Amino acid sequence: MSADENAKQAGILRVPLEPLWVSAGRRGFWGLLIGLAVALVFVVMDHRKANSVSQVCMQARIIFMQYHAEKGEWPKACDLAAPGGQFGGFNLEPMTTAVAKCQIPGKWAFVPKCETGGPAVVFTPAELGRSYERAFGVVDGWLDDGHADKGDLLVREGVALLRLSVE
Repeated sequence: MSADENAKQAGILRVPLEPLWVSAGRRGFWGLLIGLAVALVFVVMDHRKANSVSQVCMQARIIFMQYHAEKGEWPKACDLAAPGGQFGGFNLEPMTTAVAKCQIPGKWAFVPKCETGGPAVVFTPAELGRSYERAFGVVDGWLDDGHADKGDLLVREGVALLRLSVE
């Protein structure tokens, strides 16, 4: 076998035109960029859900605090999607619209006495899991103290409570 035949069979190894560290750095940069883009998608989705939840919390707090200020007592337990006739004279449209637009499926209700003692807006999720807890954790940071296990907004495995007080 001649030298030319041996070279054709083995193939010619070509030397890269750039150092290995440049190639590895470029691939690492693109990998980091793709990872950050994927993480950004999840953060944006959680913040969109959290924004819809915070709207419900703020509107409900306004209605129930105004009711307590005018009547001197808390209203009876009710569903926030259909609060009933006890709110005659109150504009419930912003609250019911916010409940309808909430991006986390579940049930919103008001209870005059909850397990923590006072009145609360209660959310019971239709699906338990990290998505619900992440969204309410973001809302807790916006509206309360940022700790899901203490403060006015309590986030638990199967329920979230927004405690109302007239201090």
